[in-house]
Amino acid sequence: MEPYERIRQLRKKILTLTLEDFSTKINISRSNLGNIETGRIGLTERVLIDICRTFHVRRDWIETGDEPIFEDEADPLDSEISRLYSSLTDENKKYLYGYIQRLLEEQHESSTRNSEN
Repeated sequence: MEPYERIRQLRKKILTLTLEDFSTKINISRSNLGNIETGRIGLTERVLIDICRTFHVRRDWIETGDEPIFEDEADPLDSEISRLYSSLTDENKKYLYGYIQRLLEEQHESSTRNSEN
């Protein structure tokens, strides 16, 4: 399997993202990504770095197919949460951010109470 085929597999089968969603996350056009995925144009260093950084994918996996796919055997739940988050509207992202802040505060208060006992 060629690197461009692994990128397509990553997007479609592993992350289940559309061309539009994936390309937006790595700051390239949908048509450019489509051309990369079909091998019509080569994978640039910048795009490779952006894919690895954005999706926590190991460069070795894209280039050679050597597993694991993700850095540090990333928790699959993290990828799923990221995928779901990318589907939210800006308004719902703000709502979720507030909810996460409240959860963290509760977690901190709970751990403080437990350490005092």
